[in-house]
Parts: sequence; C-alpha cells; structure tokens
Amino acid sequence: MVSRSLLLGAALAGCSTMSAKPAATGPVGCCCTFGDCRTNFTHENCVKEGEFQGWTFTWHPGACTASDTYPAPDVKPSAR
Repeated sequence: MVSRSLLLGAALAGCSTMSAKPAATGPVGCCCTFGDCRTNFTHENCVKEGEFQGWTFTWHPGACTASDTYPAPDVKPSAR
C-alpha cells in the first residue's frame, strides 16, 4: 500500500517516470559537430552540442545531405 500511495502522490505532484521531449525553439536543421551530422537540431541546440564537443559545429535548416561532413570547422565561442 505504501508504494501505491507514493506513486499516486508523485503523479499528483506532477512527477512523471517518462521524460518529455523539449519543444523546439526555432527551425530545425542539420547539425554537424566534431563527431557526426544529425538532423532535427535547432541552431541553439547545435551550438550547445558544438560547445560540448569543443566548439566545432555547422548548422543549416533542412535535412542533412551528402555534402554535410564532419568534423566540423572550429567556431569561436560567442561572447557571454
């Protein structure tokens, strides 16, 4: 009974065992970083992934094509 009431309490409090996919904050496109090229990245998410992999990224709207390659060139970090 205790575990059932804990689960009910968590559900009422807004907790979930499933993680929600964050909403896109702009157009999605092809993101190439040091390690690979992937589609469905916003520019902002591509910058974050590039920062994680050492400031190497390129991004363009739309799907990745055969001309998209990695490792991407170095991009200087933006001034914060």
